[in-house]
Amino acid sequence: MYRNKNDCCDCNRFNPIEAIQKGICKIKEGIRDIHDGLNDICRCKIREGIKDIQKGLCKVEKGLCDVIEGLKDLDFECDCEGKKELREAICDIKDGVRGVQEGLNCLQNCFLCEGIECVREGLQDIEEGLCNLVKGVNDIIDDREKRRKHKCCVLGEATCENRSDEDCNNLGYLLSN
Repeated sequence: MYRNKNDCCDCNRFNPIEAIQKGICKIKEGIRDIHDGLNDICRCKIREGIKDIQKGLCKVEKGLCDVIEGLKDLDFECDCEGKKELREAICDIKDGVRGVQEGLNCLQNCFLCEGIECVREGLQDIEEGLCNLVKGVNDIIDDREKRRKHKCCVLGEATCENRSDEDCNNLGYLLSN
């Protein structure tokens, strides 16, 4: 049976880095919405502020799901330090989400001062986690690029791209013995 030429093995592959980056974008959007909600509350638009915070919290949670899925599917040759940073960032963001949820609960029960304080503290944790998340992804991308360049250099040497015929013959002789 013939395969469709558009159905190659690389076309439909899941890219974990892209999933993580997509999650980062959602988290950034959620942070903006939470900030908007706090601004609304400070302008005495309590109902609109609560809605914005809920909307932002939802985006942060969806983004976090994308990040977690991407991390699960991240290949094992990746930099362990970058993956460790991602895990720590996820924990920070989860803590922040809990803080925002707690603050949202306070706001909905008319405890404005406590609610605003909890939301701000949770938002700070989310923002710190986001910074660490971006750093971890960049470390993994840099590590992949270094490995790709190293692999190309090693393969280039093995195929004798930049060597004379005499060097290639000597290399072939050395490899066969």
